[in-house]
Formats: sequence, C-alpha cells, structure tokens
Amino acid sequence: MKTEPAFDMGTPAYSVHRLFPEDSQAIQELFEKCLDFMLLVDGHPAGPHAAEEELCDVPPGKSLDDKFVFGIVNLQNALVGYLDVLRDYPDETTWWIGLLLIVPEIRSQGMGQKIVRGFADYVLANEGQTIMLGVVEENKLAYRFWERMGFEFVHTTEPRKFGEKIQRVNVMRRRLPGAIR
Repeated sequence: MKTEPAFDMGTPAYSVHRLFPEDSQAIQELFEKCLDFMLLVDGHPAGPHAAEEELCDVPPGKSLDDKFVFGIVNLQNALVGYLDVLRDYPDETTWWIGLLLIVPEIRSQGMGQKIVRGFADYVLANEGQTIMLGVVEENKLAYRFWERMGFEFVHTTEPRKFGEKIQRVNVMRRRLPGAIR
C-alpha cells in the first residue's frame, strides 16, 4: 500500500490505494477477518492462498492489465476494505466489480457508499459509462445495498459452484450520470 491514493472517498479517515502481489499478506488477513462473507458465498473460510488466487483471477479474454485491485486503508495504514474490478468488461464502456469487501467492525457506517461513490467518479474519469456486478442470491443484504446505490437488476444466472456451495447470481447494472448512453 505504498502507492498514491487512487480515488477519493470523501473522508480524511480512509484512503484508497492500488494493491499488488506484494500486498497479498494484508489481503489474506482481510479475507480471514471477513469469515461471515466467505461462509455465505463459499461455505468455508478463505483458503491459505485466497489472496494470491484473487489477485490473479480474470475471466477468459481479459488480462491482468484490465484488473484493478484497490485497498481501503485507515489512518493506521491497516487494510480495512478491498475492491476488485475489471475495466472494459463485459464491454468497452463497462467496469465490473468482482468484489467489494469491508471488515465487519466498520460495516453499516456508510463506508460502502463512500467507496462506491468514489469509484463511480473514478470510472467516469476513465471514460467508463456503466458499472456492473453480481451478487449471490443468498446475500440479500448486499443486494439491498447495491439497489440503494442505484444498481438495477439485469438477470439471474444459472446455478454455479462457489467453493462448497451452488448459487445463482443476480447481475446488476448502474449507468453513471453524465455518461453517454
């Protein structure tokens, strides 16, 4: 987390920085703190190499050059949030949020809203027009959060395997204000 801030969240208590493979230990620790999320989605805790795997995970046809991993850092330089996104996916004007994860002790305090607003500004500044994401059906709290953030339901996928669970995913989209439609 030695990079300059990537985008502004509108609060001096936290900053957002690009993360790289050398940050994998801090990411792994964050994943382990978010046990509730891991159990909800995968049915088991994060594996010992979850961070390394996440940093290298891209869909077919995309490269690591298209992947941006951001860390939300507090004033003590501790990683308290994680935002994983793909540029130009599934099309050239869309950014896809693969994962937004915040440590349990600071959830429900407006942090997610600040991250999403700052990220939306970042996408617009980088010529993006739309943000998309998927929420596993079981994660109803996350689905309601994304609805409050202006995301709309697009479709539900066929069931797929996540760790030890089989889940369907609700795909959501938000067109950004000021973007050409």
